Amino acid sequence: MTLLLEGVRVLEVAEMLFAPAAGAALADWGADVTKIEHPVRGDRARGVMATGVIPMTKANYLWHQANRGKKSVAVDLNTPRGVEIVYRLAESADVFFTNFLTTARRRIGIEYEDIAKVNPKIIYLRMNGYGPRGAESERGGYDYAAFWARAGFAASLGEPGAGPTLQRPGLGDNTGGIVGAGAVAAALFYREKTGQGTLIDMSLLATAMWVNSLDILAAYYSGMTIPRLSRKEMGNPLWNGYQTGDGRWLQLVMLQTDPYWHGFCRALGRPDLEHDPRFDSHQARCDRNRELIDLLDGIFATRPLAEWARALDENECLWTQVQEASELSTDPQVVANQYMVAVDDLKLIASPPQFDGHPATPRSPGPELGQHTEEVLLAAGYNWAQLEELKEAKVII
Repeated sequence: MTLLLEGVRVLEVAEMLFAPAAGAALADWGADVTKIEHPVRGDRARGVMATGVIPMTKANYLWHQANRGKKSVAVDLNTPRGVEIVYRLAESADVFFTNFLTTARRRIGIEYEDIAKVNPKIIYLRMNGYGPRGAESERGGYDYAAFWARAGFAASLGEPGAGPTLQRPGLGDNTGGIVGAGAVAAALFYREKTGQGTLIDMSLLATAMWVNSLDILAAYYSGMTIPRLSRKEMGNPLWNGYQTGDGRWLQLVMLQTDPYWHGFCRALGRPDLEHDPRFDSHQARCDRNRELIDLLDGIFATRPLAEWARALDENECLWTQVQEASELSTDPQVVANQYMVAVDDLKLIASPPQFDGHPATPRSPGPELGQHTEEVLLAAGYNWAQLEELKEAKVII
């Protein structure tokens, strides 16, 4: 595996998922990521599994997914000496990032201006819910709110007339995290050319607008929101989901139907449909969409998914099976491409880019609280006597 960011030092003062997901990706790509945690409770993400939002298991997978490959340093940032430790570590860091709100950053003394004083070339990434300006810049924003609900996803998905669609855990956090890691990589390239540091702002709302850009722009330019559609009313019947005879679902994704219509009819075992005047052109299929959907519902219900898979593939149709999350770990494509990777006795999801044909495999699981405090501070120039004093003062553990 090529460690593109080997030698890059990252200092993370962040909690939960949005910013730590960026740190996890940077660590996968070779960066040395030091995570500052509260010395008593640690990052609150350590206890998320106890909230009932996601299933509790022996492996704290949420923690390891967002914090693999990092070093944990337990420091009390509510003490001046704790902040001094952060400044000492920032002196030799390349990147500093945080998702603390502005009031907290100012109170502690870790604003961009504070960190830039000790390291003018620092790349400083600040991540929050709703952006750095405006009346809601200080508003806390989990991805369920700032990403999912605020940016149109909840209101646009699901069957017509239903209430807001619920978000899956971490969807906005993980999306924003990988974008934040990319922004850091761009800033590192810029500094390599110019010698200048960069202040980067990332928000969940901005991330969501990028992801949901087509819906938002459609509404902006047309004055109309793209409506929720029942699958019985999809304008293009070959861009729709169908239930098979064994209760599974498949998703057709033939946006332009004319090139596929001949093979699709053969796959259905209904060559007579190819020249049926009701459906003999793309426009005809869209004009009589409800009729064709009803017909396809009946056809797909006659055979199990495995048989439809063979027939659709043999006739070069574009489709995929609708899978449960439990099926992904054994999906042949996931296995072949190593999209899940082993870290000690854990299996975690790999960060998306692969360099030189290899997955970016995490080098260690998420750290224990304060696991690397002594190691990191000794490397930063503290001696054992100073560490003992800091421990007695409960600045570190």
